Amino acid sequence: MSSSPVQQAGTSQRADGVFEGGGVKGIAFVGALKAFEDAGFRWQNVAGTSAGAVASSLIAAGYTAREIREIMDTRVDFRKMMDPGALGRVPLAGQWLILTVMRDLLRQKFGKKRVTFADLVLPKEPTDSQEAYLSRFKYRLHVVASNITRNELMILPQDVAKLGLEPDDFEVALAVRMSISIPYFFMPVKIAEKPRKHGRHWVVDGGLLSNFPIRYFDSPPGETPPWPTFGLLLWEPTAGKPHYERIRSLISMTRAMVRTMNTAHDRKTLEEADLKRIIKIPTGKYSATDFDLTPADSDWLFNSGYQAASEFLDGWSWEEYLAERQALTVG
Repeated sequence: MSSSPVQQAGTSQRADGVFEGGGVKGIAFVGALKAFEDAGFRWQNVAGTSAGAVASSLIAAGYTAREIREIMDTRVDFRKMMDPGALGRVPLAGQWLILTVMRDLLRQKFGKKRVTFADLVLPKEPTDSQEAYLSRFKYRLHVVASNITRNELMILPQDVAKLGLEPDDFEVALAVRMSISIPYFFMPVKIAEKPRKHGRHWVVDGGLLSNFPIRYFDSPPGETPPWPTFGLLLWEPTAGKPHYERIRSLISMTRAMVRTMNTAHDRKTLEEADLKRIIKIPTGKYSATDFDLTPADSDWLFNSGYQAASEFLDGWSWEEYLAERQALTVG
């Protein structure tokens, strides 16, 4: 296992991060990451869905916010990365390009063509139970996807064990590709079960079932977490307000589906304690499927993420959060 990308930071500034899905709006995450770096935070465990899975994987690989911004500007063209036949608008050259790009980015950090979750194993912390370590903290990266063959949520790599596969040996780039498979824009990933009892499993965007698993790293009630978990949420102007989608074509229907995936059940179940640790990043007029962002659009999203995270951290107190969390638990 390569040690360089998985360095542990000082306990006082460690944090876990959960990154919401949101397609191209995920550029705003990069600005927020820069604000956290400027404040001295270093990520321990990270989890993400769709665009959040891309950001999380690059963090887990050891990329800085500045490096991720450069990648977004020079290496990531979502329109070219959509698969052939996606709404009938993408040439054959785009097939699986996101997988190729992710593999190359991981190779640059780890020095190997095929990076697996074994390369992202963290040592067990003294405060972790064996069950908690194996289920939630063994891997620095956790990717959310949706298995539509089995009608269930997948947390990668752990849940590939249900398919007879070895989690340690599962490829990181493939997990990310599974999580970003927005229906109609990216082809589903088909993965064979071993032994092959039920054929192939079709896996699509994790946002279909859980776009923002904010409680994934939480300590059980009554236990004090060793460091904070922050959630990064992409916040639209219409969030929390009645919204009407004008559906007049397959494209507008698909955009409405994606918006619903990105704003539905996970947000409905947020509790008061969750809101104290969530950074709501305004995303303005942009949608998850605006694949034609200009440089000015990208700059706006980056700056929005940086400003939102900076303002949040200016008022953040770990001690106050722990006291409020304890009060809510007791109450």
